[in-house]
Amino acid sequence: MKRTLCMAGVAALVTGAMTLASAASPDDTPSIKDVMVKLHKGANSPLAQVKTALKAASPDWKVVQDKSKDFVILGAALAKNDPPKGDKAGYMKLADAYFTNSKALDDAAKKEDKAGATAAVNKLGSSCMACHKDHRGK
Repeated sequence: MKRTLCMAGVAALVTGAMTLASAASPDDTPSIKDVMVKLHKGANSPLAQVKTALKAASPDWKVVQDKSKDFVILGAALAKNDPPKGDKAGYMKLADAYFTNSKALDDAAKKEDKAGATAAVNKLGSSCMACHKDHRGK
């Protein structure tokens, strides 16, 4: 009896998970704000973790490689959004630059190139104000 109930529970969970997965479209694009919050906000953000790892004499490349993938995946989503304000062409140029720097970080992380990864992180961090000034909503 217990086994039957357990199997029924597992089946219900699997069915529920499949329903939720099918409800979410693969074309769901995170908003600009979602991307920025996920990558940049807080002491435990991917940006903070990568910066901390790269300060070490021997960086934890697993951390840098794992987090650099987040930048590539979420960075690609920026260009799929419209800016809250300002010129779309100007926004696209900045979004493309962010994605290019994200790829540079990922490439450097794969090669365990500390100088390249640090340069890419610095470019990502310095790109904030230009975009915020011209395109950030209220």
